[in-house]
Amino acid sequence: MTADPSPQGEDPDAKRRARLLSYTTKNMIYSLAAVLVAAVAVWAITPNPQGPQRRPAEIDTTAQFAASQADWPVWSPQSLSEDWSGTLVQYEAMDGVATWRLLMVTPRTESLELRQARDPGEEWRAESLEGLQRRSSISFDTPVGAREWQIWTGTSENDEPLVAVVLPPTPEQPATTIVDGTAEVAEVAEFIDSLEEVPAAGGSSS
Repeated sequence: MTADPSPQGEDPDAKRRARLLSYTTKNMIYSLAAVLVAAVAVWAITPNPQGPQRRPAEIDTTAQFAASQADWPVWSPQSLSEDWSGTLVQYEAMDGVATWRLLMVTPRTESLELRQARDPGEEWRAESLEGLQRRSSISFDTPVGAREWQIWTGTSENDEPLVAVVLPPTPEQPATTIVDGTAEVAEVAEFIDSLEEVPAAGGSSS
């Protein structure tokens, strides 16, 4: 009668290899799980290029606040499509002068900025016009009718084309208004055409 092999007869090296193989397999599984979790986390916070990538700025609320504080008619876009998005909106001092400021991303994903201030200095103007050259004038409709805007053009440090249009103060709009950015003139015109005077919070436009 042949006796069954006893556990004591097992090869110690074989047992050690089996144990190491078991540990290696478990570690691989744990590592793979960690990688998958990290990948899901990165995917969750990565913007979808086909969807909204920016949190809309609270344009209306800040515009109404600005209108209640400024001593000039505050203009803000009121009829732009959902393809436009605001990325920054504020009413605060810039270069020592109270400024209404709005940054937008256009449907073509270009940048556009609106700034208004009364009696701004050269430093304030240079924020938008430094490095640009005045070219000509162009007529755009505004909340106070058609007005002639100065056209300034140039390039950024990255050789991106830049355009700025400037509306000097008028009796109806004593603030200097600048719209500038990387957008083409067609989108600049669309933006300006959408501008309306903002009623102060709790009030109405004059």
